Amino acid sequence: MSSMKSLGFLLWSGLMVFALVGCDSEAAKNRNASIVANYNKAINGNRQNTNANVNVEAKPNVALDDEEVTKFSDATVALKKGDEYLDAGSTKNAIEAFRQSTELDPDLAEAHFKLGVAYALSESEEELKAANVSVSENKAEKTGKPKKKNSEKSFENAVKAYKNFIRKNPKSHEGYYNLGRAYNKLYDDQEAQKALQKAVNLNGEDSLYRTELGAVLIKLAKYSSAIRELNKAIELDEDNFRAEDLLVKAKAGQKRTGFKPKDQKN
Repeated sequence: MSSMKSLGFLLWSGLMVFALVGCDSEAAKNRNASIVANYNKAINGNRQNTNANVNVEAKPNVALDDEEVTKFSDATVALKKGDEYLDAGSTKNAIEAFRQSTELDPDLAEAHFKLGVAYALSESEEELKAANVSVSENKAEKTGKPKKKNSEKSFENAVKAYKNFIRKNPKSHEGYYNLGRAYNKLYDDQEAQKALQKAVNLNGEDSLYRTELGAVLIKLAKYSSAIRELNKAIELDEDNFRAEDLLVKAKAGQKRTGFKPKDQKN
């Protein structure tokens, strides 16, 4: 599996925000097997993708948001249109297209994942607007139990979907990789590590897998293990600049902690 130059995943607001759900149709299984191999390079990855070019840094396109979204009859068509909307900066319409895709085919894991990304962008915009609200108003809004965000719900659906996919395809390293990404969006670093480690075990020649595993290991302060994975990622792809950047962070973390053997057990 080839790897392209690394692209850092950045939500323009600073947020970092992971679905075969109960359906055993052969068609849905085949679609996911294909889709899971072609994940978009702009979302926490660096692989070239011809099927999902999402620009998560796009500015909101208000004019395009006024465009009425078609009522789709095919989930993959809706998914593709959602990609186009998101790439053009129309978060609102992207959400609607991805939402329709998930309703038309609940097994389409990629649609759940991207719906979570689109929701996260929208939530980021709302949080920025809320920053201008007075302190007293903010205090009033925070009363009571906080509601689960739509992005979180979508990523949870994505996790369920990928786990279902893996049950049917236990040797799919791409399935484990995407499951790890989904857990990462939910800030579940322990589960993300397990899934990404499985992806590496199944396909140790993929620079991207090792890069993402290294990134999670850094979050878990398992620096020596992160260094090992990132060195291998760079060995596999000398143009993996994201791995190089992460390696600097891992070495700095290891030095800061005095080379403590915290990560000997992974």
